[in-house]
Amino acid sequence: MTEGIQLYCDIDEQGNITRLLSGEKVIPTSSFRYFFMIDKKTEVNLSKFYVKDGKLEQKEGTTLIEVEPQWLSEKEQLEIMKKRMEEMEKVLAQLQS
Repeated sequence: MTEGIQLYCDIDEQGNITRLLSGEKVIPTSSFRYFFMIDKKTEVNLSKFYVKDGKLEQKEGTTLIEVEPQWLSEKEQLEIMKKRMEEMEKVLAQLQS
């Protein structure tokens, strides 16, 4: 995934994120200690990350939730539709026999 999401955050003594602002086009109205460019998967899973030595790192032993792409290309949409059509044709063939 493309890193197109801005993350502004503050942390506690252990590096856990305590305050944040994130989005594709955000303008903070107050100052934050850290800034990162992240992807959608990271944004959805922010509770599983912390800041260590100025870097955003995943907490050990955590599993990230997968994120479905919101916008598929025309080619990807066409492939999905072809698969659905094939499945429907199989069902129709079974019904007709």
